Formats: sequence, structure tokens, C-alpha cells
Amino acid sequence: MNVDYRELCIRLFGTDDVNELEKIAKKNKTGRKKSLSDKDIKEIIDMQQQGKTTQEIAQFFGVSRQTVSKYLNAFPKGNFTMRMNYMFRQKVCTEIYVDFLNRKIFVINRTNDILRRAFGVKTNPTWEDFEDFLLERCFSAERGNKKEILNALGVDSFDPLRIVEATNGRMAEDNQYINFVYESRRMQ
Repeated sequence: MNVDYRELCIRLFGTDDVNELEKIAKKNKTGRKKSLSDKDIKEIIDMQQQGKTTQEIAQFFGVSRQTVSKYLNAFPKGNFTMRMNYMFRQKVCTEIYVDFLNRKIFVINRTNDILRRAFGVKTNPTWEDFEDFLLERCFSAERGNKKEILNALGVDSFDPLRIVEATNGRMAEDNQYINFVYESRRMQ
């Protein structure tokens, strides 16, 4: 079988010009997805903090939205078993990774607005800062009808983490709340 490749290129791509075909090939990359470096990942986070959408970031790096999301949603290395997404409306402001075994947290701020961040200006909060944050996101331990509230939430004692999990950390005076994500690999 004798194939006229020039005619085939014209039929498929509308041209047989080598330069035009190279442009088409670069535009329509196929094959293995581009791997991103640690520097790229930091830049992805910086771009998100500046308000760029996942689509805009993906276009900038020449990767899919799913690839960008994979890097944005990956748990850091270590014994982190829970991620708390501290939200304002539909936007993640701070990701809080929790290592209960070693009583450590790791945070990634996804906004430059310090009033919307879980720990304000603190970029390396301590376990005590985390405990204070949880207390701030639930009702007072001295509240008069504490037992009734705990019963309604299905919580048997004043445990700030369990209360925040039950209420998503919602407070009447703001539009911030918490979404919980559990590291399934470690939960098995």
C-alpha cells in the first residue's frame, strides 16, 4: 500500500507546510502530562492566593485543571490525617493539616487577606494556637445551656474539635466555616 503523506497531511491538518504542522503539533500536545517542580507548586499556590482560578493557573503552566487541583489538594508528607479547609463563602482561605500523633499542624494560606486566614499573620502556628482556634470556632464552655447544645450536636462532652466537626465551625457573626477532609490512606 502506497500512502501519499503530503496529501494525508493536507486532508487531516489543512496544510503540508512543515512550519504550520510544527505549530499544530505544539498546540495539540499529547502524551504524558507535564510534571511540576517544587518551585512550580509554590508558584501555583502564590497564584491562587492572588485570586487566579484553577483554569488560569492550568493554562499558565500548560497542564490540565485536574493536574493543578491534584497539587493544590495533596496532603504534605508526614503523619497528617486531617485537613481542615477554613473557608470564606466558597473560597479556601487556609488549609490546616493536622498530625494528632505528634501534635503538629501545618498551614497553607490560600489568601493574602490576613482577616480571612485561620491564624491571621502567623504562618507557623503552634499546637496551642490550633487549640485556641478550635475554641474560638465553638460556643463558650461556660454557657448555661451547654448540656442541651452538646446533646443536640450528638457530642457527649465539651470537646472543641468534635463540636467544630459537628457545626463546621460556623459562627453567627461571620461567613467563615470549615470543611473537613480525612486522609483515607492512613485511615484504613
